[in-house]
Amino acid sequence: MTTDATRSVIIIGAGIAGLSAGCYARMNGYRTHIFEMHTQPGGLCTSWSRKGYTIDGCIHWLVGSSPSSPFYPLWEEVGAVQGKEFLYADEYARYETEDGRTLRFPTHLDALEEHWLEFAPEDAGPIREFVSAARRLLGFHQPLGKPPELYGPTDGLRMLRQMAPYMGLMRRWSALSIADFAARLKNDALRDLVLRAWYPEFSLFFLLVTLVWLHRREAGYPVGGSLAFARSIEQRYRDLGGEITYRARVRRILVRDDRAVGVELEDGSQHFADAVISAADGYTTIFGMLEGLYLNDRIRRLYEMPLFPPLVQVSLGVRRTFEDVPHLIAGLDIPLKSPVRVGGREERRLTVHPYSFDPTLAPPGKTVVVVLFSADYDYWRRLHETPEQYRAEKERVAEQVVAALEERFPGLSAQVEMWDVATPVTYERYTGNWRASFEGWLLTPQNVRVQVPRTLPGLRNFYMAGHWTMPGGGLPTALLTARWAVQVMCHHDGQEFRTQRPTEHAIRST
Repeated sequence: MTTDATRSVIIIGAGIAGLSAGCYARMNGYRTHIFEMHTQPGGLCTSWSRKGYTIDGCIHWLVGSSPSSPFYPLWEEVGAVQGKEFLYADEYARYETEDGRTLRFPTHLDALEEHWLEFAPEDAGPIREFVSAARRLLGFHQPLGKPPELYGPTDGLRMLRQMAPYMGLMRRWSALSIADFAARLKNDALRDLVLRAWYPEFSLFFLLVTLVWLHRREAGYPVGGSLAFARSIEQRYRDLGGEITYRARVRRILVRDDRAVGVELEDGSQHFADAVISAADGYTTIFGMLEGLYLNDRIRRLYEMPLFPPLVQVSLGVRRTFEDVPHLIAGLDIPLKSPVRVGGREERRLTVHPYSFDPTLAPPGKTVVVVLFSADYDYWRRLHETPEQYRAEKERVAEQVVAALEERFPGLSAQVEMWDVATPVTYERYTGNWRASFEGWLLTPQNVRVQVPRTLPGLRNFYMAGHWTMPGGGLPTALLTARWAVQVMCHHDGQEFRTQRPTEHAIRST
């Protein structure tokens, strides 16, 4: 690490992007101070405790969990994967039909093709075409070296050579949504599984890429959950000499002569630095902390793109082990005899996610069970204005979910020891995410090639990182955009960007 720490940077937010930006800034000799409004690290990558149970709020699979992945060395650089045990599921999801059959979604491409063809032989054409496209992507790896704005002619040629074998696949499948593919399927159960396993608007190409990661065993679940994962990066940042202040909400970014010079907190205190990196909510950063003074039509249009919908998460602590449900990434999708109403919406199926595969989250013989619903942000925001009704609705939702699960798991209602309901208001309160969107912009065929700037027009010494700087979001996006933000900052400061893993000396980035 560079020892001449003459330049300083303030980082807004101690989520994965903020912590990672802090790590890379320290590796490059900057004095760093992270300000985080919450009491703990992680942002959306979090867990919380209730009555002896640990509820996980984020990671179902982590891209880059295996040394075979190009992302793995980056996670090593920020101390996220060392000493971690990762579990790899053989199935992404299971879908139970009303007539008692089970449709599986294997994570191995051969098993997926065999099972889907057996279950839905009438869809042999699209199934084989889909699996064939995924097989052709088995050698695909996303370029990670440097941000596009720093590419020179040689970098561009290198990337084109690397991507050339996949360009045709990318053009064809990126132009299709998951709904487009599902519309080709004749089997009702298979079509419904495909639509419910991802968002229908999502680009089909990135569903294929996800399957490739899962097939290659490069996307595992870290035992211990999301907060433990975030704390590993926090510890790496502290080991590098970085400073964090919690319970410190940034009210505005201080600007002098169109140059970011620091931040002002809600308590009125001001803190100064040579540069500012916002790893906080993008909308709040641009339209709140900077009062909308540094934007253009391109940036305005970005905030008109479709968002990942907010969630309602119902979590239960159950005195049961769920031996009949294997480790499923997205959970067990079950039909209901009677629909449940959640936030004004009628639900005829539930996706149940027992965390029995992670023994660290519950006492022996017990399990955390999570059920997720897409939610209406405005409904929950209005309801929250009347606290009594808000609390009553959360309780009613929990009771409905327990009653519905009783149908599939007899005796469960008597085994429930804890319930917890997180709504869009909960997400917004603890993370500040605009309209409680948990991963920013949906990656649709329309925005798959959209490039989001890491800087703002007319504002110097300011950078952005996190899922608002790359459609599709996710933890790898948080890591990569944080790394890129510091690379751009180093470039502007005329210094070489360096990285190091915890057991290594600093190395030059390529």
